[in-house]
Amino acid sequence: MRCGVVVEDLAVEVTAELPNDHARREVLALIECVRHDPRAWPDVRDPGPGEEIREAFERRCWVQYMPHARAIEVREIHWIG
Repeated sequence: MRCGVVVEDLAVEVTAELPNDHARREVLALIECVRHDPRAWPDVRDPGPGEEIREAFERRCWVQYMPHARAIEVREIHWIG
């Protein structure tokens, strides 16, 4: 856990495979924005599950996450740059 952020194993692997430091900074900046206001991004869950799953987008990346009381859980990171 880092400053209210829990990152799933797959998301950690994707972050490690990003092409350069600029890409990592862009992804981390998006995660920081999400951490500050996690419910500002759209809820994308299916009607059935009880989990609140949201997605946040930047120009070349997006993250899928779950907000919790004092943290966010980053489930997936995608990079298209």
